[in-house]
Amino acid sequence: MNSKLNDCYKKPALKIEDDIPIFSQTDFYTENYDRISKVHLEHFEATGQNPFMPEDHWRELEKSTEELVKKYAVEPGIKILDVGVGMGRLLEHFPKLNRYGMDISLGYLGHAKAKGIEVCLSRIEEMPYKNNYFDMLVTTDVLEHVLDLNLALREMLSVVKEGGVVVVRVPYKEDLKLYLHPDFPYDFVHLRSFDESSLRILFEKILNVQVLEITFTGYRCGRPKVGANFRYYAGLIRRIMNVVRLLPGTLYTYISQRVFQPVEINIVIRNSKMDPKRSP
Repeated sequence: MNSKLNDCYKKPALKIEDDIPIFSQTDFYTENYDRISKVHLEHFEATGQNPFMPEDHWRELEKSTEELVKKYAVEPGIKILDVGVGMGRLLEHFPKLNRYGMDISLGYLGHAKAKGIEVCLSRIEEMPYKNNYFDMLVTTDVLEHVLDLNLALREMLSVVKEGGVVVVRVPYKEDLKLYLHPDFPYDFVHLRSFDESSLRILFEKILNVQVLEITFTGYRCGRPKVGANFRYYAGLIRRIMNVVRLLPGTLYTYISQRVFQPVEINIVIRNSKMDPKRSP
C-alpha cells in the first residue's frame, strides 16, 4: 500500500485483497449487498447496462449530482470522498480532484480503482479515515440502505474538514411497500424514504449543520402528478412523454418537471455548526 493511502487512514486494515484495503468484517449485511452487486456486475459486464434501472434514468440522476460537485469543488486537487463509490461513475468525471472511494462491494471497488480512484472496503459505521481529512464528501443512493442512519452521518461528517461540503442524493418520497413483499429477493435494500422537510430536520436539527441548497432529479421515471387514482391519465401522459422525449433536452426537461414528480433529491450541506454552542 502506498504512502498516500497510509496517510489517509486512522487505523490499520484488517487485510488487503486485490491491492484494496479492507476494514470491515463480512456479515449478514455485507453478504446481502454482495448478492445485489453480483447481479449488477454480471449484467453490466455482459450488456453494459444496469439491470435495476434504464441507463438514461441513471444518467439523469448522476448528472444532477455531478453538477453540484462541479459547483462546489472549485479548487483543483481538493480531496473528495465518494461514500458508496460503486464503479466510480461519478468521480470519473473529476480527474483533476484527489479522489477517494469507499464501498462494501469488492467487485465495485475493482472497477473504481481501475479509474484511478483510491479505494477501500468499509461499512460507513466503521469509517476508517482520519478526522477532518476531506474537503468534500459525496454519497448517492446510500443513506436509504444503512442500518444506523445517525451514526453513519456522524461518521461521514467527522472525516470532512470544518467548512467542507457534503453532497447527498437519496430517493424522494419513495413507496417502500415493495421491500416488504415476501417474494422480494433481498433482505436490506431501501430501509427509509426522505423528503425535503425530513432531510432539513435531520441535518439542521439533529446534526446541527448548515443546508446550502436542495435540488430534485429523476423526472424521466417519475410518478405522474395526476396521481395513482388516475391510472388511465397516467398511462396517457407517459405515452405523450415518449414523444416529448424526442424534443431538445431543455424543452423536455421543462415539460417533464411539470408533468412528473421527481424520484430523487439532492441536498448540499456545509460542515459548519449552525449554533456553535450546541453540539449534536
